[in-house]
Amino acid sequence: MAFTVVPLHNLKLPPGTSIPFADVFVLRDIPDWLRKDQQILNSLSRHERESVLQAHHALVAEYPASAIGEPDPDWRGKDRKSIQETKFESAILANLAMWLRQPSSVCFTVGFDALCWPDPDRSEPLPIAQQIQRQDPLHCHPNDVGNIVEPTHLTKSAEIYTALLSVPRGNPVWEALRAVWAALASYSADRRYPFFWIGLEALFGASNPNEISYKLCQRIAFFLAKTPEDARSLFKRARNCYNTRSKIIHGRWEHDPAIDLVMADTEAIVRTALRHLLDDPRMLQTFISKRRDEFLEDWVFSRSTDPPPYPV
Repeated sequence: MAFTVVPLHNLKLPPGTSIPFADVFVLRDIPDWLRKDQQILNSLSRHERESVLQAHHALVAEYPASAIGEPDPDWRGKDRKSIQETKFESAILANLAMWLRQPSSVCFTVGFDALCWPDPDRSEPLPIAQQIQRQDPLHCHPNDVGNIVEPTHLTKSAEIYTALLSVPRGNPVWEALRAVWAALASYSADRRYPFFWIGLEALFGASNPNEISYKLCQRIAFFLAKTPEDARSLFKRARNCYNTRSKIIHGRWEHDPAIDLVMADTEAIVRTALRHLLDDPRMLQTFISKRRDEFLEDWVFSRSTDPPPYPV
């Protein structure tokens, strides 16, 4: 048996909390055996070690494996990946799901891969960490630093995570998810902001580049709005946010304190759009399909905030 343990920073739940994330992880208290494993903890930097020891909870995966680096039999990508690699990468989707439900400073930076070894003092084998994997942490918006993450938020996050696992590679939705994570892993505003818009353009951009900004913001507005009045307001907000994106991309942006405001608006648009998408399997499949552009064009020309019939 093997384990991948990903300690979560800035999360404090009642002791004994246990929340399944699909059949991949359980969000639970950090295992005692990891806290007592001085050899692996001493191999961390001082900051990493203190962060791990201060953490209370972790994403814990338990799975059959006889060695570190054993190929993942469920991986269907071109290049071979180990079980440990795919588990750790899946933790990114779990952290993204948490941000989509309740943006906060909850994040991770390291993961520990362990194998079980016989212990003469125990009736059961003892997990011993053999490998450390690292990841740049998620950075939340300053407005969200104080947000508290409750068990109810994490239960919903687990549902979002299950939907994220269903997204195949190589389509607009997957590229949007990659861009959003790149944004969250970036701290500098002028590097973070364009990635969010790369994600939105992957979801709502037109195949024909003519009038891309107008169509992009128009599609976002119809997708998110509940009434025509909401659509008009959302369109104006999206155009304002897109203008900031263009200034940054084209080298015309000078640091402006107002970036926090348009960043907050952009992040809210991204979260809401992805939640809507992931909550509706038919909508998700439409955006993954090659008929996404046609579907969005039909939606806008219907002049309705209700979606048109889904492609057959």
